[in-house]
Amino acid sequence: MSESQADVFDEKFSVFARWQTSPWGRLRYTTAAANLTAHLSAGPLDILDVGGGNGLDALELAARGHHVTIADISEQSLAEAYRGRARGLDDRVTTRHASIDALGDEFGRGCFDVLLCHNLIQYLPDPAGVIATLAVPLRVSGVLSVIAPNADADPLLSAVRGLDPGGALGMLDAPTRYSVAYETTTRACYPNHVKADLATAGFEVIAHRGIRTVCDYIVDDDRKSDPEFYRQLERLELALAARVPYIHLARFSTPPSAHRCGILRALHCY
Repeated sequence: MSESQADVFDEKFSVFARWQTSPWGRLRYTTAAANLTAHLSAGPLDILDVGGGNGLDALELAARGHHVTIADISEQSLAEAYRGRARGLDDRVTTRHASIDALGDEFGRGCFDVLLCHNLIQYLPDPAGVIATLAVPLRVSGVLSVIAPNADADPLLSAVRGLDPGGALGMLDAPTRYSVAYETTTRACYPNHVKADLATAGFEVIAHRGIRTVCDYIVDDDRKSDPEFYRQLERLELALAARVPYIHLARFSTPPSAHRCGILRALHCY
């Protein structure tokens, strides 16, 4: 990821922060945490969050007793993550300004039990190469968690929520998507392609989970802010996250955890 991309993320940081506090943003984090922790051994574990931004995933894991390192190219995001350490997590959280292509130089080989790659690969030109790079700092039998937007869900969302069947038709098998939040074209991430990239890098996929299998199909966004409705929606989302066929309709997908040649485990959420 380049410095120009870091500038984009810095410029849009306030937009992203507002999204994190929205009902759909909160569901993304609560479901991701439930999906991941089900596959983690007892801690404390050493965890690296690549492209971890302001640290919402990592800080939750630190609060559960793990040692986390947040690596990102956005100084503004890392500054926010650093402030988040004030929750009494100072001794368990480290921030590092580092790009994904420099992970080997920054951390060396086999330093971490768990590696998070959440909502990152869609912005990079070579996902397969990125996944191979992620294997370097991960210990044998370590867990890699990958989250990416589910390209298979986009046509259905366009037709159902957007009432745009023509646009939905054009999305079928399309190689790109458009990010409204960051005003940029991204790579379309198809779960089967990501699983193939994981296998090529020596990972064994041990779980495939969904994130937001229902929320994004509900058009009434205001209703999602009602506390009781949100509580019920969250319970439903957590119940559907591991169920077929619902995981194939989810807005985000994570392959199950995967491990590597030894073996690396991967958890993948779309």
